[in-house]
Amino acid sequence: MSFRFVSMLLLFQFLYSVGASAQENAALVPQSVGVSQTPVDRSTNFGGFGVTYFLIGGQTLINNNTQLSSPDIFDSYLSFNYKVNKDLRFAVRPAFGYSVSGLDNKGRDVTDKSRVRDLSLLITFLNVAEDRLPENMSWKFQPRLYLPTSDGSQEQGMIARLRLENELRTELSRDFELRTYLVPSYFFQRYKAVPDVKGRARTTSMADSEHGIELGYTINKTFAVLPCLHFIEKWSNESPVNNQEQFHSSVLDYRLGLEVNVTRQFGFVFGLQAEKDLIDSKKDMEYSYSILTGGTLF
Repeated sequence: MSFRFVSMLLLFQFLYSVGASAQENAALVPQSVGVSQTPVDRSTNFGGFGVTYFLIGGQTLINNNTQLSSPDIFDSYLSFNYKVNKDLRFAVRPAFGYSVSGLDNKGRDVTDKSRVRDLSLLITFLNVAEDRLPENMSWKFQPRLYLPTSDGSQEQGMIARLRLENELRTELSRDFELRTYLVPSYFFQRYKAVPDVKGRARTTSMADSEHGIELGYTINKTFAVLPCLHFIEKWSNESPVNNQEQFHSSVLDYRLGLEVNVTRQFGFVFGLQAEKDLIDSKKDMEYSYSILTGGTLF
Protein backbone atom coordinates (compact mmCIF):
# COMPACT_ATOMS: atom_id res chain seq x y z
CA MET A 1 0.00 0.00 0.00
CA SER A 2 2.82 2.40 0.86
CA PHE A 3 4.46 1.80 -2.54
CA ARG A 4 1.20 2.54 -4.36
CA PHE A 5 0.70 5.66 -2.30
CA VAL A 6 4.18 6.96 -3.09
CA SER A 7 3.83 6.06 -6.76
CA MET A 8 0.60 8.01 -6.95
CA LEU A 9 2.23 11.08 -5.41
CA LEU A 10 5.03 10.84 -7.98
CA LEU A 11 2.44 10.54 -10.75
CA PHE A 12 0.70 13.66 -9.50
CA GLN A 13 4.01 15.53 -9.45
CA PHE A 14 4.71 14.44 -13.03
CA LEU A 15 1.32 15.66 -14.20
CA TYR A 16 1.84 19.00 -12.49
CA SER A 17 5.20 19.42 -14.20
CA VAL A 18 3.78 18.85 -17.70
CA GLY A 19 0.73 20.98 -17.05
CA ALA A 20 -1.89 18.20 -17.21
CA SER A 21 -5.00 18.90 -15.27
CA ALA A 22 -8.03 15.40 -16.09
CA GLN A 23 -14.46 7.27 -15.15
CA GLU A 24 -14.50 5.77 -18.15
CA ASN A 25 -17.99 7.08 -18.80
CA ALA A 26 -17.33 10.78 -18.50
CA ALA A 27 -20.95 11.66 -19.18
CA LEU A 28 -21.64 10.73 -15.56
CA VAL A 29 -20.71 12.75 -12.54
CA PRO A 30 -17.37 11.35 -11.34
CA GLN A 31 -17.63 9.21 -8.25
CA SER A 32 -15.43 11.47 -6.18
CA VAL A 33 -13.51 10.00 -3.29
CA GLY A 34 -12.57 13.41 -1.97
CA VAL A 35 -14.15 15.42 0.79
CA SER A 36 -14.97 18.31 -1.47
CA GLN A 37 -15.09 18.46 -5.26
CA THR A 38 -14.44 22.18 -5.21
CA PRO A 39 -10.82 23.28 -4.62
CA VAL A 40 -10.00 26.31 -2.54
CA ASP A 41 -10.30 29.42 -4.72
CA ARG A 42 -6.80 30.89 -4.82
CA SER A 43 -7.38 33.51 -7.50
CA THR A 44 -9.49 35.97 -5.50
CA ASN A 45 -7.03 38.84 -5.73
CA PHE A 46 -6.37 38.48 -9.45
CA GLY A 47 -8.29 40.67 -11.88
CA GLY A 48 -8.97 40.09 -15.57
CA PHE A 49 -7.70 36.84 -17.09
CA GLY A 50 -6.14 34.00 -15.13
CA VAL A 51 -5.49 30.27 -15.26
CA THR A 52 -6.10 27.85 -12.40
CA TYR A 53 -6.00 24.07 -12.16
CA PHE A 54 -7.80 21.32 -10.28
CA LEU A 55 -6.97 17.65 -9.87
CA ILE A 56 -8.41 14.80 -7.82
CA GLY A 57 -7.45 11.15 -7.86
CA GLY A 58 -7.35 8.20 -5.54
CA GLN A 59 -7.65 4.49 -4.92
CA THR A 60 -10.51 2.28 -3.76
CA LEU A 61 -10.47 -0.93 -1.73
CA ILE A 62 -11.86 -3.70 -3.97
CA ASN A 63 -12.32 -7.50 -3.88
CA ASN A 64 -14.20 -7.46 -0.56
CA ASN A 65 -12.00 -4.62 0.69
CA THR A 66 -8.82 -6.69 0.55
CA GLN A 67 -7.02 -5.02 -2.36
CA LEU A 68 -6.38 -1.48 -3.53
CA SER A 69 -7.34 -0.51 -7.05
CA SER A 70 -4.80 1.15 -9.28
CA PRO A 71 -4.26 4.90 -8.87
CA ASP A 72 -6.71 6.85 -11.00
CA ILE A 73 -6.89 10.57 -11.69
CA PHE A 74 -10.57 10.76 -12.46
CA ASP A 75 -11.21 14.50 -12.56
CA SER A 76 -8.77 17.24 -13.51
CA TYR A 77 -8.91 20.38 -15.57
CA LEU A 78 -7.24 23.62 -16.51
CA SER A 79 -9.57 26.56 -15.97
CA PHE A 80 -9.20 29.64 -18.17
CA ASN A 81 -10.92 32.38 -16.18
CA TYR A 82 -12.09 35.91 -16.69
CA LYS A 83 -12.97 37.90 -13.59
CA VAL A 84 -15.43 40.71 -14.35
CA ASN A 85 -15.58 41.92 -10.75
CA LYS A 86 -15.49 40.46 -7.23
CA ASP A 87 -18.92 38.82 -7.74
CA LEU A 88 -18.90 37.61 -11.36
CA ARG A 89 -16.56 35.28 -13.26
CA PHE A 90 -16.57 33.28 -16.47
CA ALA A 91 -14.49 30.18 -17.23
CA VAL A 92 -13.75 27.53 -19.85
CA ARG A 93 -12.48 24.18 -18.55
CA PRO A 94 -11.00 21.44 -20.74
CA ALA A 95 -10.82 18.30 -18.60
CA PHE A 96 -8.79 15.09 -18.59
CA GLY A 97 -8.28 11.86 -16.69
CA TYR A 98 -5.57 9.23 -16.34
CA SER A 99 -5.66 5.60 -15.17
CA VAL A 100 -2.65 3.49 -14.17
CA SER A 101 -2.28 -0.16 -15.20
CA GLY A 102 -3.89 -2.64 -12.81
CA LEU A 103 -7.48 -2.89 -11.60
CA ASP A 104 -10.14 -0.18 -11.58
CA ASN A 105 -12.59 0.37 -8.71
CA LYS A 106 -14.82 -2.41 -10.07
CA GLY A 107 -11.97 -4.93 -10.15
CA ARG A 108 -11.61 -4.83 -13.95
CA ASP A 109 -8.23 -4.86 -15.69
CA VAL A 110 -7.09 -1.46 -16.99
CA THR A 111 -3.97 -0.22 -18.71
CA ASP A 112 -2.18 3.10 -18.62
CA LYS A 113 -4.58 5.40 -20.38
CA SER A 114 -5.27 9.11 -20.64
CA ARG A 115 -8.85 10.26 -21.22
CA VAL A 116 -10.43 13.40 -22.57
CA ARG A 117 -13.40 14.38 -20.43
CA ASP A 118 -16.24 16.78 -21.09
CA LEU A 119 -15.27 20.39 -21.67
CA SER A 120 -17.36 22.79 -19.59
CA LEU A 121 -18.42 26.43 -19.72
CA LEU A 122 -19.42 28.11 -16.49
CA ILE A 123 -20.48 31.32 -14.81
CA THR A 124 -19.79 31.92 -11.13
CA PHE A 125 -21.91 34.31 -9.08
CA LEU A 126 -20.35 35.09 -5.70
CA ASN A 127 -21.93 36.88 -2.73
CA VAL A 128 -25.44 36.19 -4.05
CA ALA A 129 -28.14 38.02 -2.03
CA GLU A 130 -25.49 39.40 0.32
CA ASP A 131 -27.80 42.26 1.32
CA ARG A 132 -30.38 39.75 2.59
CA LEU A 133 -28.12 37.21 4.25
CA PRO A 134 -26.51 37.56 7.70
CA GLU A 135 -22.96 38.90 7.63
CA ASN A 136 -21.51 35.51 8.55
CA MET A 137 -23.09 33.78 5.52
CA SER A 138 -22.21 33.75 1.81
CA TRP A 139 -23.95 32.06 -1.14
CA LYS A 140 -22.27 30.99 -4.37
CA PHE A 141 -24.27 30.01 -7.47
CA GLN A 142 -22.48 28.40 -10.40
CA PRO A 143 -24.30 27.23 -13.57
CA ARG A 144 -22.05 24.92 -15.61
CA LEU A 145 -22.68 23.52 -19.08
CA TYR A 146 -20.81 20.36 -20.14
CA LEU A 147 -20.27 19.62 -23.81
CA PRO A 148 -19.84 16.01 -25.09
CA THR A 149 -16.11 15.95 -25.83
CA SER A 150 -15.50 12.62 -24.03
CA ASP A 151 -15.92 9.15 -25.52
CA GLY A 152 -18.47 8.23 -22.84
CA SER A 153 -20.71 11.20 -23.54
CA GLN A 154 -20.55 10.66 -27.28
CA GLU A 155 -21.41 6.96 -26.87
CA GLN A 156 -24.47 7.92 -24.84
CA GLY A 157 -25.52 10.48 -27.42
CA MET A 158 -25.35 13.29 -24.90
CA ILE A 159 -26.15 16.74 -26.27
CA ALA A 160 -25.19 18.63 -23.11
CA ARG A 161 -25.38 18.45 -19.35
CA LEU A 162 -26.46 21.36 -17.15
CA ARG A 163 -25.10 21.45 -13.60
CA LEU A 164 -26.29 24.03 -11.06
CA GLU A 165 -24.03 24.32 -8.03
CA ASN A 166 -25.35 26.07 -4.94
CA GLU A 167 -23.05 26.52 -1.96
CA LEU A 168 -23.85 28.27 1.33
CA ARG A 169 -20.99 28.99 3.71
CA THR A 170 -21.61 30.00 7.31
CA GLU A 171 -18.82 31.28 9.53
CA LEU A 172 -19.67 29.88 12.96
CA SER A 173 -16.61 31.28 14.72
CA ARG A 174 -13.04 32.25 13.99
CA ASP A 175 -12.05 28.58 13.58
CA PHE A 176 -15.26 26.86 12.45
CA GLU A 177 -17.07 27.16 9.11
CA LEU A 178 -20.12 25.22 7.91
CA ARG A 179 -20.59 24.50 4.20
CA THR A 180 -23.89 23.19 2.85
CA TYR A 181 -24.38 22.52 -0.85
CA LEU A 182 -26.85 21.28 -3.45
CA VAL A 183 -25.60 20.38 -6.93
CA PRO A 184 -28.30 19.04 -9.29
CA SER A 185 -27.55 18.10 -12.90
CA TYR A 186 -29.75 17.32 -15.89
CA PHE A 187 -28.63 15.47 -19.05
CA PHE A 188 -29.92 16.37 -22.50
CA GLN A 189 -29.73 13.09 -24.42
CA ARG A 190 -30.46 12.00 -28.00
CA TYR A 191 -31.39 8.48 -26.88
CA LYS A 192 -33.20 6.90 -23.94
CA ALA A 193 -31.09 3.75 -24.28
CA VAL A 194 -27.90 2.71 -26.07
CA PRO A 195 -26.22 -0.70 -26.57
CA ASP A 196 -23.52 -1.77 -24.12
CA VAL A 197 -20.30 -3.58 -25.07
CA LYS A 198 -22.25 -6.86 -25.38
CA GLY A 199 -24.96 -5.31 -27.55
CA ARG A 200 -27.58 -5.20 -24.80
CA ALA A 201 -29.64 -2.08 -24.24
CA ARG A 202 -28.79 0.14 -21.28
CA THR A 203 -30.49 3.34 -20.30
CA THR A 204 -28.73 6.71 -20.50
CA SER A 205 -28.31 9.18 -17.67
CA MET A 206 -31.20 11.56 -17.01
CA ALA A 207 -30.30 13.46 -13.81
CA ASP A 208 -28.25 13.37 -10.65
CA SER A 209 -27.88 15.36 -7.47
CA GLU A 210 -25.04 15.77 -5.02
CA HIS A 211 -25.78 17.43 -1.71
CA GLY A 212 -24.33 17.46 1.74
CA ILE A 213 -22.87 19.29 4.67
CA GLU A 214 -19.22 19.87 5.58
CA LEU A 215 -17.73 21.32 8.75
CA GLY A 216 -14.37 23.00 8.50
CA TYR A 217 -12.13 23.41 11.54
CA THR A 218 -9.05 25.59 11.03
CA ILE A 219 -6.20 24.31 13.18
CA ASN A 220 -3.78 27.01 12.03
CA LYS A 221 -2.96 28.90 8.84
CA THR A 222 -1.65 25.70 7.23
CA PHE A 223 -3.99 22.89 8.34
CA ALA A 224 -7.76 22.40 8.52
CA VAL A 225 -9.92 19.32 9.25
CA LEU A 226 -13.02 18.71 7.09
CA PRO A 227 -15.58 16.08 8.20
CA CYS A 228 -18.43 15.75 5.68
CA LEU A 229 -21.68 13.89 4.95
CA HIS A 230 -22.17 13.66 1.18
CA PHE A 231 -25.22 12.22 -0.64
CA ILE A 232 -25.22 11.15 -4.29
CA GLU A 233 -28.48 10.43 -6.16
CA LYS A 234 -28.59 9.26 -9.80
CA TRP A 235 -31.49 8.60 -12.16
CA SER A 236 -31.45 7.13 -15.64
CA ASN A 237 -33.98 7.47 -18.43
CA GLU A 238 -36.50 4.68 -19.00
CA SER A 239 -36.95 3.00 -22.36
CA PRO A 240 -40.23 1.05 -22.79
CA VAL A 241 -39.20 0.25 -26.38
CA ASN A 242 -36.17 -1.65 -25.07
CA ASN A 243 -38.02 -2.92 -21.98
CA GLN A 244 -35.70 -0.92 -19.74
CA GLU A 245 -37.00 0.65 -16.53
CA GLN A 246 -35.57 3.73 -14.85
CA PHE A 247 -32.53 3.07 -12.70
CA HIS A 248 -32.07 4.96 -9.43
CA SER A 249 -29.11 4.82 -7.07
CA SER A 250 -28.60 6.52 -3.73
CA VAL A 251 -25.44 6.47 -1.65
CA LEU A 252 -24.14 8.23 1.44
CA ASP A 253 -20.46 9.06 1.81
CA TYR A 254 -18.83 9.56 5.18
CA ARG A 255 -15.82 11.73 4.45
CA LEU A 256 -12.92 13.10 6.42
CA GLY A 257 -10.38 15.45 4.90
CA LEU A 258 -7.17 17.15 5.93
CA GLU A 259 -6.58 20.41 4.07
CA VAL A 260 -3.01 21.62 3.73
CA ASN A 261 -2.39 25.17 2.50
CA VAL A 262 1.24 25.17 1.38
CA THR A 263 1.23 28.65 -0.16
CA ARG A 264 -1.41 31.15 -1.21
CA GLN A 265 -1.28 29.70 -4.74
CA PHE A 266 -1.05 25.99 -3.87
CA GLY A 267 -2.70 23.56 -1.47
CA PHE A 268 -4.20 20.08 -1.33
CA VAL A 269 -6.69 17.93 0.58
CA PHE A 270 -6.03 14.34 1.63
CA GLY A 271 -9.38 12.59 2.04
CA LEU A 272 -10.71 9.31 3.42
CA GLN A 273 -14.15 8.05 2.45
CA ALA A 274 -16.57 5.27 3.41
CA GLU A 275 -19.52 4.86 1.03
CA LYS A 276 -22.82 3.22 2.00
CA ASP A 277 -25.47 2.16 -0.51
CA LEU A 278 -28.82 3.43 0.83
CA ILE A 279 -30.94 1.21 -1.46
CA ASP A 280 -29.08 -2.10 -1.32
CA SER A 281 -28.49 -2.48 2.43
CA LYS A 282 -26.70 -5.82 1.92
CA LYS A 283 -23.97 -4.25 -0.18
CA ASP A 284 -20.66 -3.90 1.63
CA MET A 285 -19.33 -0.50 2.61
CA GLU A 286 -16.79 0.79 0.09
CA TYR A 287 -13.61 2.46 1.34
CA SER A 288 -11.26 4.75 -0.55
CA TYR A 289 -8.82 7.61 -0.23
CA SER A 290 -8.10 10.61 -2.42
CA ILE A 291 -5.77 13.51 -2.98
CA LEU A 292 -7.27 16.75 -4.27
CA THR A 293 -5.36 19.85 -5.28
CA GLY A 294 -6.15 23.20 -6.84
CA GLY A 295 -4.09 26.28 -7.39
CA THR A 296 -3.27 29.34 -9.47
CA LEU A 297 -0.86 29.17 -12.40
CA PHE A 298 -1.20 32.89 -13.16
